[in-house]
Amino acid sequence: MAPLLNAADEAEWFSRIAGLADSWGFDRLMVAMVPRPTIRREDAYLRSTYSPDWQRAYDEQGMVHIDPTVAHCATRSSPLMWAPDIFTTEPQQSMYEVARAHGLRAGVTLPIHGPNQEAGMMCFVNDCEPNEAFWRHVDAALPKLVLLRDMVIDTAQRHLESHAQTLLPKLTPRERECLKWTARGKSTWEISQILSCSEAVVNFHMKNIRTKFGVNSRRAAAVIATQLGLIDPD
Repeated sequence: MAPLLNAADEAEWFSRIAGLADSWGFDRLMVAMVPRPTIRREDAYLRSTYSPDWQRAYDEQGMVHIDPTVAHCATRSSPLMWAPDIFTTEPQQSMYEVARAHGLRAGVTLPIHGPNQEAGMMCFVNDCEPNEAFWRHVDAALPKLVLLRDMVIDTAQRHLESHAQTLLPKLTPRERECLKWTARGKSTWEISQILSCSEAVVNFHMKNIRTKFGVNSRRAAAVIATQLGLIDPD
C-alpha cells in the first residue's frame, strides 16, 4: 500500500486503490466521503469503478436516501456484509434489482469516520452470487480491506479539500464583510455605518448571501460561513 503515499495525482491515487481491490478479488470499488458535516450527501466526494449508468440512476432517483449501506455507515463503524436480504423495503428491493443489473450483487461496505469529521464509506463488490465461498473470501480479505480503508482516509485529505473548495459559496469582498459583522452581532444599521453605505445596500448583500447559502436567515449564513472558514468573526 506504500505507493498510495507517493501517488503523483488523484488519478494515480485512485488507480492504485482500485488495483489493490482488484488484486484481492473485488472487481468493483467505490470511495465516497463527505469532507465536512455541513456538506450534503448528494455533494459527497465520490470515485468508483461502478457503471456510469448505475451512478446516474442512483443520483437521479435519490437512492442515497433509501440505501441501507448509507444508513449503516451513518451510525456504525463495523463492516457491513451485504446481499439481497439487507434490502428489506420495496424501494430498497427495487434498488437492488437495478444494482444487480449493473454488476453489483454482493459486497462488503466499510464505514468511514475520519479524524476531521469526514464521513462516508468504501464498498468492495463482486458480480457473483453471495454464497458461502464468497463470504469466506470476504472474511479472508477483510483485514487488508480495513487497512486500505484507513490508508485511504489519510491519503485522501488533499483531494477532499480540493473537492470541498468547489462547493463553497463564492462571496464578494463586501458580502464577506457583511457576514463578518453579522457574526459579531451587529445590526443592519450598525453594519451600514461601519461600511459607510445605506441599510438598503446591506439588506441587498444579505439577500444574496442567504440565497448563496440556501438559508432563511443571516445568522444561519454567518454560522455556516464560520464553520467553513469563510469568515473569522473574532
